[in-house]
Amino acid sequence: MVADAALPRLIDQTRDSIRAWLASLGEEAYRAEQIHRGILRLTPISQMSDLPRGLRVSLAEAFTEGYPVPARWIEGEGEGADRFLFTLPDGEAVESVRIGPLEDYTACLSTQVGCGLRCAFCASGKFGLTRNLSVGEIVGQVLALRAQTATATGLEGWPSRLVYMGMGEPFQNYSAVLESIKRLTDPTGPGLGARRITLSTAGMVPEIYRFAEEGLQVGLAVSLHAPNSELRRSLMPIEEIYPLKTLLRACQTYIEKSGRRLTFEYILLKGVNDSPAEAKGLVDLFRNWSLVHINLIRYNPIGLTRLEAPKESDARAFVKRLVDGGLDATLRKSPGRNIDAACGQLRGLEYEKAGVRIQPAAMAP
Repeated sequence: MVADAALPRLIDQTRDSIRAWLASLGEEAYRAEQIHRGILRLTPISQMSDLPRGLRVSLAEAFTEGYPVPARWIEGEGEGADRFLFTLPDGEAVESVRIGPLEDYTACLSTQVGCGLRCAFCASGKFGLTRNLSVGEIVGQVLALRAQTATATGLEGWPSRLVYMGMGEPFQNYSAVLESIKRLTDPTGPGLGARRITLSTAGMVPEIYRFAEEGLQVGLAVSLHAPNSELRRSLMPIEEIYPLKTLLRACQTYIEKSGRRLTFEYILLKGVNDSPAEAKGLVDLFRNWSLVHINLIRYNPIGLTRLEAPKESDARAFVKRLVDGGLDATLRKSPGRNIDAACGQLRGLEYEKAGVRIQPAAMAP
């Protein structure tokens, strides 16, 4: 008998691929809908009771389930964010965060195991990139959050909003990310609204141009974190590949092509990018732009760098300078500061427990 590791994963299958498999067995096509419903509920094959026993046996012989397995859950205890660590079939782990009230929450999804971009402020990159997630592994995070939320509330449990802002760079896993969006917005499946989905990128310029041509109603957020190339390079090594001027041209093209508002993300770092000079730099940079929003957040310390968050009052003063300069800017609350909810922190803690250690990082010179 073929080992489970060699079998295709059920969670990665589409309706079409399931129909094709059923046809090869001479089974009726409507069984694909029953199997698909089982996948959406993360139902073990052995418990898909609407399938005949023989078909369940055939399904188990042809596929391994590949469902994400909850390994750790840290409740926010009033902070508004619950962090989940899921174990994948190959033993790797991926994080997701549930933000907001259970009846109206946002799901923050990961797209890679780790990250290869190594931004100075991010926990995900400290251990490097292991691999991309499959479509099913991305969608599976939503299904697992839905299942946990449904159990806790008795409601359907689907998120109201999705943000692809967890571990990894979504545009380095472009095809799987877009396919996951297609599946999650499928009206015959989860049916989540495209306008309630935001995809974040550190600034992969070719993919921004590509995404502008997709015609999706999905929002785009770009990690900025500095008003000039020199400072951005010290925080984000990707600046060496796609300099700020090149990135901003791609962003302008995206706005022109899509007609949608673009969000620039800016993490406030004490003594690094939070001075009046940086605020003025942002005003000068975006003074004549339209359909642009600056989304600021105080740094959530990850314990792996010497970076710190500014005081709340200093952060508010920074935002006021932007608004007074004519920019559309808001300071976002950072939930999960007490539950290691910055991207990659929970996985990093598990690595440390297993004896994998890294030295605290400083900014690049």
